[in-house]
Amino acid sequence: MHTPRKSFPCGAVALVALAVLAACTTPAAPPRTATPTDRTVSRTPTCSGILCTPELPETCDCEACAGTGTPPPRSTNATPTPTPKPGAQYTPPSLLAQQGMLVMTLRSGGRSHLWLWPLGFSDPIRLTDGDFDDRDAEVRPDGGAVAFSSRRGGSWDIQILDLTTGEIQPFTESAEFDSYPSWSPDSRQLVYERYTNGHFRLSIRRVEDKMLMWSGPEGMDAFEPDWSPLARSIAFSGRTSGRTDIYLLNLDTQQIANLTNTPDLDERFPSFSPDGQLIAYSVKENGYSWIYRIPGGGPAAAPALVGQGDHPEWSPDGQWLAGTSQPNLLQSYLLFAPSARQVLSPTVLKLTGRADKLSWSSVALPDPRPEWMPEPSAVLSASTPAQPAGTPLSAELVPIDVNAPDPRLSSSVVERFAALRAEVKTLAGWDFLATLDSAAIDIDTPMPPKEMLSWLRTGRAFAVSRGAIVKGWLVVIPDPYGPSAYWRLFIRTALQDGSQGEPLRALPWDFDARSSGTPSAKDDGGRTYSQIPTGFFIDFSQLAAEFGFQRIPSDPEWKTYYFGIHYWEYVCTDGLDWFTAMEELYTPHSFLTPTPSKTP
Repeated sequence: MHTPRKSFPCGAVALVALAVLAACTTPAAPPRTATPTDRTVSRTPTCSGILCTPELPETCDCEACAGTGTPPPRSTNATPTPTPKPGAQYTPPSLLAQQGMLVMTLRSGGRSHLWLWPLGFSDPIRLTDGDFDDRDAEVRPDGGAVAFSSRRGGSWDIQILDLTTGEIQPFTESAEFDSYPSWSPDSRQLVYERYTNGHFRLSIRRVEDKMLMWSGPEGMDAFEPDWSPLARSIAFSGRTSGRTDIYLLNLDTQQIANLTNTPDLDERFPSFSPDGQLIAYSVKENGYSWIYRIPGGGPAAAPALVGQGDHPEWSPDGQWLAGTSQPNLLQSYLLFAPSARQVLSPTVLKLTGRADKLSWSSVALPDPRPEWMPEPSAVLSASTPAQPAGTPLSAELVPIDVNAPDPRLSSSVVERFAALRAEVKTLAGWDFLATLDSAAIDIDTPMPPKEMLSWLRTGRAFAVSRGAIVKGWLVVIPDPYGPSAYWRLFIRTALQDGSQGEPLRALPWDFDARSSGTPSAKDDGGRTYSQIPTGFFIDFSQLAAEFGFQRIPSDPEWKTYYFGIHYWEYVCTDGLDWFTAMEELYTPHSFLTPTPSKTP
């Protein structure tokens, strides 16, 4: 068991983004080393670059910032990573020099689909396409097929793609939520997560006849399984109360061991090393995601930090770990670093879209590639296009058909708002954006002093109805990025039969708890709920970003100033600053005054 610290030193590690797949030959800074002092790994804070605010591009001029932050110290009993000789330099590896193929999920253009990267080539190949979502790919051990979860049949089921013929066959066909498959080492069985009766369970089915071999465990939520290469155990993310740990299921005894046991952290996405001796996983601390590794075959042991990232995946030889970093809801970076040491500068590849689960196979793609596969794509499809960044336009406030105090928006964003509203209605089954707490707020309407420069003044922002939380139709989940507090909104779907949305995996935040009389809840600006709400939800924040409406980070004093939380506000800036956006609607002298609004 390891005990995290409650506060961390301020620091930043700037990631150098590469726009194309290219070999990295420039020596990087010496790797950060671990020195045991009172059984604690100590790290020197390193500040380089700036801390970006990823959701509002106009506040950040560091395009290459894939993620910053200083990893928090952890208590450890593990043997420290050998310290390199003085003056030794580390050269980040080249992904082009690796073998095999990397299959990943990439969300772009409003849908998630599978892409295959034949390592040694510069461009990936799109494996799936269509007006539905495919994700959670796992390459079969022999490299001949890919199991993945898909919504192509109306509900989430497991599908199997034959890489030789391109044929896709359903493996599960039910109204329940089936996702995140993992192959047994002999390819004869699949384990996957299933959401049934309000809980996640693991299911093991035989591939040949799809017979259910085992389902469980009882008394806890179990999801994101990974089958050990040694065959007789499965690692998974498990939750028995409010937090998620990494667990190990022994298939011979059906005994379950908690490998991380951290009641105040959420560990996710376990991944076995090729020899089955180690498990990598990710955890979010201090606003950033970090990859750790632990022994994979026994009782709880102290973790060793590998580096920054999420969704870890081992190289076939076990020497490297790939991962992802998401600075915002529309963009990702593919990270690539040694599995046995920490480095300041891993290989970083910029992706146009949001990448999630990775699967790395040692089997190379046949040359020539199968006829059904399309040509490699040098440019991945972009999200919904917006106006040219930084270009002020002549606009006006126009009426919109919503229930709001002033039902108007700027003509610059009206069409995109209407498109977002229609998409949300289709996916959620009800018109969530028909009622708004605020649309436009003109310059004659008084506002609190701290809100004088609100984006609602520009007509480019809206505030969703907070009353939906009270009625149980909306939940708000913390989604911090570095020092900035962001929030992710999930809308409960009208149909709860699995045909709309998907289950939640994180605890929502209760802002009302600040007035509950509990001192800690008041100091923290609320607290998490004790349980995750059951049912199916859609990710409103993700959809809004894809239509150009970004989240607004909370003010630094949000814990004591309620109106500074801003989780309810979404803005479409098109790269404009507030003053330029105001000039679309008003002449400067009408709002650049000592009192921008009329006094009472």
